[in-house]
Amino acid sequence: MRLQSKLTLFSALSKIILFLLLVVLLPPLIHRVALHNTDQRLLEQKEQVLRMVEEQGIENFILEGDNSAYGSYNLLKEEFISMEKVAPGLEVDSIGNSLRKVEGEVVDYRVLSLTFQIADQTYLLEIGRSIATIRESIDILQQYALIFLVVVVVLTAFVDLAFTKILLRPLLLIIRRLQRIGHPSTFQPTKLASTTTDFVYLNDTINNMMGQVQAAFLKEKEFIGNVSHELLTPVSILQNRMENLLADPDTPEHLLIKLVDNQRTLHRLKSIIQALLLISRIENEQYLKNEEVEIKMLVGEVVEEIRDRAEAREVALEMDLSDDWTLVQANESLLFTMLFNVVNNAIKYNRPGGKVILTGRLAKKGYELCVTDTGVGIAAAQLPHIFSRFKRLHAPDGESHGLGLPIVQTIAQFHRIKLSVTSEPGEGTTFCFRFPNT
Repeated sequence: MRLQSKLTLFSALSKIILFLLLVVLLPPLIHRVALHNTDQRLLEQKEQVLRMVEEQGIENFILEGDNSAYGSYNLLKEEFISMEKVAPGLEVDSIGNSLRKVEGEVVDYRVLSLTFQIADQTYLLEIGRSIATIRESIDILQQYALIFLVVVVVLTAFVDLAFTKILLRPLLLIIRRLQRIGHPSTFQPTKLASTTTDFVYLNDTINNMMGQVQAAFLKEKEFIGNVSHELLTPVSILQNRMENLLADPDTPEHLLIKLVDNQRTLHRLKSIIQALLLISRIENEQYLKNEEVEIKMLVGEVVEEIRDRAEAREVALEMDLSDDWTLVQANESLLFTMLFNVVNNAIKYNRPGGKVILTGRLAKKGYELCVTDTGVGIAAAQLPHIFSRFKRLHAPDGESHGLGLPIVQTIAQFHRIKLSVTSEPGEGTTFCFRFPNT
């Protein structure tokens, strides 16, 4: 999973968890806040009533000698108030829920109770607010809080997503630049415009590492090219001398067999040197790409060239090219070698009675040519190494020298052809070439 996807997923999950947590905690919290506000309001109303009693006199509410109580729902508009005389010595100062009967209906109230004295007479003051009114306020607060919470979560999720994209943009640039590298020699070190020092350090490190890889690769190319060129001349001279000895009628017969064996060894050595030279010259771009190659015709020529070998090994060759494709700016000889090596391997490592199928069709971006065989297949652990030079995956057979597939890969890279391999041991292998758009 990509880093950006992981960060986005983590942000979304954290927001969901936070949202669920708040949904659980908000109702009791709002309920507690509403009760606290109600109690504060009752205390403020108490101070207001006491000031009214002080200013207007208690007799304005309860007449002297009258034992009835005072009650009103209009004095404080939203709360009820009651005052009555109580026995001396009673002291009350509390706030709590209490049931009161109003017009024959029992109603739950939040009631502030307070006793106070005026002229040696004790009075009980009660101010109450309906619990139903408080719950209505709580419901409204919860609805607004829930809407606000959803808006905040959605906005922060979008902000996090945008910030993550902006934050990781330099890393995506580094990754895309690395993905475009088809060959170490094509890498161009560039500066990264970013204020994030970690990404700048990563980019500089990659630049330094790729510089070292390019230097090592250049030395390897020069070494292989020089050594191959220097070895090819004496090997050719030795081969000519042996051919002369074999043609000489005075050569003793017991030496002829040894000369033939030595000539076979020299031939194999010469093939290796020529393969190394071929790779070196391709990598040094010493070949021209000035030809137009029709893929269907190229496949036909390869099949015709190798048909005798396939028949000798009892392997059937089948072609299924539904579309044709012309590759411009190509080298036909190199492309022939590339396809020939793959088909030759498909025949060599096939089973008697097996077959090799060449299929070609237009793909989404270019043209795809696949070579599928019914051979022994390649183990999954060996697939990453099949293009390594001198990495032999099969037992020596006296024919191959372990450079066939490296040549295939080098030619494919030279033409910017995307090469992929899939294989199933015991079932067969498929090589696919994705030719680019012209």
